[in-house]
Amino acid sequence: MGEINTMSFDGEKIAADVATSIIKDTVSSGWEKVKKYFRDLDAKQAIKYGVAYHKYLSNTEDKFGKIKTIIYRKIPKELYSFYECTDVEHEGKRISTASVENVLALSNKIIVSGTGGIGKSILFKHLFLNTIETTEYIPILIELRKFNPVDIKDICLEDAIFQTLCENGFDLDREYFSYSMKEGGYIILLDGFDEVSREKSEKVTSEIKSLCDKYSGNKYLLSSRPTDRFIGWNDFTEVSACKLTKQQALSLIKKIDFEEPVKTIFYKALDEYLFDKYESFASNPLLLTIMLLTFSNHASIPDKLNDFYEAAFLTLFNMHDATKDCYIRDIRSKLGSEDFKSVFAYVCFKSYFSSEYEFSEAALRSYIQKAKDKFNYLDFSVDDFQEDLILSVCMLVKDGINYRFTHRSFQEYFAAWHTCKITDEQQSKLLTAWISESSASVRDGYLEMLFNMQAEKVNRIIFVPGIQKLKELHEANGYSLKYLSKLFSAIHTSKHTFKTGEQKLALSLAVKDNYLCNIVRCTCRCNNYKYGQQGADAIQFENDIAEKLINSKNGSFTEHSLEDAATLVGEENLLKAISWFELQYEFCIMILDQNSSKDYIYKKKVSSIINEL
Repeated sequence: MGEINTMSFDGEKIAADVATSIIKDTVSSGWEKVKKYFRDLDAKQAIKYGVAYHKYLSNTEDKFGKIKTIIYRKIPKELYSFYECTDVEHEGKRISTASVENVLALSNKIIVSGTGGIGKSILFKHLFLNTIETTEYIPILIELRKFNPVDIKDICLEDAIFQTLCENGFDLDREYFSYSMKEGGYIILLDGFDEVSREKSEKVTSEIKSLCDKYSGNKYLLSSRPTDRFIGWNDFTEVSACKLTKQQALSLIKKIDFEEPVKTIFYKALDEYLFDKYESFASNPLLLTIMLLTFSNHASIPDKLNDFYEAAFLTLFNMHDATKDCYIRDIRSKLGSEDFKSVFAYVCFKSYFSSEYEFSEAALRSYIQKAKDKFNYLDFSVDDFQEDLILSVCMLVKDGINYRFTHRSFQEYFAAWHTCKITDEQQSKLLTAWISESSASVRDGYLEMLFNMQAEKVNRIIFVPGIQKLKELHEANGYSLKYLSKLFSAIHTSKHTFKTGEQKLALSLAVKDNYLCNIVRCTCRCNNYKYGQQGADAIQFENDIAEKLINSKNGSFTEHSLEDAATLVGEENLLKAISWFELQYEFCIMILDQNSSKDYIYKKKVSSIINEL
């Protein structure tokens, strides 16, 4: 049980070669499938655009068909030599993404949401390649973070799509492009909505919706970390990227090109106990890969997520290049692991709070220089440190002319690690402002990682002051419409109809006071609040109220002000229907009481201080 034999690897290689070969054959015949989307082409134009489209497919197949990973960090690897096709979940059912048509059978507009490292970006590369292989559509993949350095007034998604086609070889006249868009000739993949900086997200949202309305015949897929910003995108169907099953995790390890003795032992351990013990790690493709690296270095896996990232960093930092019987350390900056981590953590900290996940050469060097200035007692060059980040420690990868983190979870972890090094007053000011301004506080892993490093401090200096303000508001108004109106601007109701005819209603609140609402959500999330405590009767009551609200406007999605909603169903009924928020408030008060009871005033005697520690 758990053995890996040589024949299985040969089979995997053959399968990968076949998949690549099929794509290349499809590239050759691609124009015949899509030329129907272009009107009035004479023979000369048909040949011209046929050659251009062939070039486009060849260029993008090369671009997306090979990628670098933490394992394959120096030479790009054929995607299908190691890719494990994951599923998405919709209305309780797992749907295979082996074919893009399986996903598009749900809707022409799909949001794929999933947590960090779950594999959304690599899934979109697969869907791009699969579009070439199995459909009669033209695939377009746009990484939305590319809009971050663009002035808001210059952001235009339609122009970006046209430019992407031209830059990759499909040099169309604009009129032919517009016509093919109107004809619905495209599957447009928009990757990384959550990576759009907050000041640009509203504009990008508007661009996406406008494009979908203007060219409704196309197919649209959007990826993002989970966010409540999609409330109101009622013409999009949201699906969740699934974690790896045990069999998928084993299959992925089997495909990875790694030291055979280590991989065989790890595979057996994963099969027998590791997957069940560390499912939160092993079911995530990125973390599973890091598990393999960490296992090879430590022969064990840390229990806590923070310890896991620390071990992963040390593993990557200490990887060596073999030269005969010697090992040559490949750290050009000559920094030890702790000093290197301090410098890198500062780069992560500064870039994370600037909402930068990708850098130009100049921007990256600027961040490293700032870290060098801060840690002026360390002797290293910007050039050497930059090279280490990319080639030696694999924290960054070069993507075209820009640089990005191997995965944003590393940026979040090290940003949290640096945060622990600054004073309580600095943390309080920074994080209070951040929670007030940014939706990332309830979306990203940064705050949870920081909480795991210093839970008592985060509760005391970050959450408690906000909960105290919320308590004062509650005491002044009680659990009333007036109280809720201070926090929320509207109530949303939506209705989804399953193919079976069954209907599901959802009810949510639109945030008005960003700070206090985020304090509630962050406090609950970090302190492991158990959602869904209402019981069947309360859920049914909420469903009934939602149905009355939605029927008042005869739609699948409605928005009411709280006052209008209270007029329609009665204030008492409305308050009862959203009593789940009051339960969350009560949980926050419990956290307030637990932390307010502690005396943090400095004592004069050592003995009295020691008693409190």
